[in-house]
Amino acid sequence: MLDLAELTKAWAHGWSVSRGTTPPVAISGGLKIDIDQTRNTARYILEPYDWQRAADLGRELTTTGTEIKIVGAADSLREALKIGWTMYDVHHLMTVAFTHGVAETPPSCTARIVNDGAALLGTICDSNGDIVSRARLAASGRYGVIDRVRTRAADQRRGMGRAVMTMLGNRALDEGLTTGCYPPPPTGGGSTPPWVGASAAKWRERSDRNDQLGQRPCQRASFRRCRS
Repeated sequence: MLDLAELTKAWAHGWSVSRGTTPPVAISGGLKIDIDQTRNTARYILEPYDWQRAADLGRELTTTGTEIKIVGAADSLREALKIGWTMYDVHHLMTVAFTHGVAETPPSCTARIVNDGAALLGTICDSNGDIVSRARLAASGRYGVIDRVRTRAADQRRGMGRAVMTMLGNRALDEGLTTGCYPPPPTGGGSTPPWVGASAAKWRERSDRNDQLGQRPCQRASFRRCRS
């Protein structure tokens, strides 16, 4: 069973690799990632449900652009941070057990995976060489952290996102990774991207209760982000 604190740390490390930031450093109650040292902006990824630590940081941090991420309920985070912070949209921290699959793409498209030195970049391009769908995968221990998933608007709901994720899942297994991790941004109406529900690989929203009791996979564990 997946440990939620371990999963959160794995996501933070993989995200920093994919984005080319400085590595996360341990702080009391979580991790810190420096985004722009010249402006003193950073992201703080806290231990799940540690509202007291969130409240303490909310009072201490005053630099505009600072962000706090934590797994838990939106109302609890609003109560902890209160004045001076703005809530972002909800992101659900999701996982999948990688399995081999067939990435189906139209004959006119070209699919490939390249290593850009930090992460694997999977792309599907049309006959003109324009990118139809793409995503990144960065290794973090046994986890493959998915990042920057994009599908061209005209090609959405055609299986392109599912295909590029299948490609990366196959490569992840070849690299010895076992579990995918991704907090997809919500689409219209607050739902998760269509490739999540349509994929043959079963992406699941994670929560500590779900992991400990082995019950329903749909209980929510959400990354909440605020900016000062």
